[in-house]
Amino acid sequence: MARTDAFHPPGRGRIRPGGDPMSLGWGLTLVALLPLAAWGIALTVVAVRRWLRRRGDEPTRRLRLARLFGNADLAVVPTSDVDLPEHTVLEVASDAGMRLVGYERTDTPLRRRVGVFVRIGSELDAVIRDDRTPR
Repeated sequence: MARTDAFHPPGRGRIRPGGDPMSLGWGLTLVALLPLAAWGIALTVVAVRRWLRRRGDEPTRRLRLARLFGNADLAVVPTSDVDLPEHTVLEVASDAGMRLVGYERTDTPLRRRVGVFVRIGSELDAVIRDDRTPR
């Protein structure tokens, strides 16, 4: 039975039929922990994406990269999606009839480099090389 005296007036602190009410302090604690939970979820998503990107052996990753090039005259390939050494990427690109124009942005922890590839002999390649007639 609940105590009733000067420090515990009747009606306060009693267990209600729905259960024990959550205090304001616990509510503020949970709100303060939300950013930590969000960071935990974000790190988990990054780890899962990295694991999914690295599945398969090197021939499988080469095939995935060749599919990224496709039949287009211009291909923009994020380096974080490839997970292959640069010499291998250039080899696959040359096999697909593409050449590396350059990288669009710097490689930082939050933003990955993007390789820009152009099909050899296309009109776009001629414009980039400043040729007057396409090959």
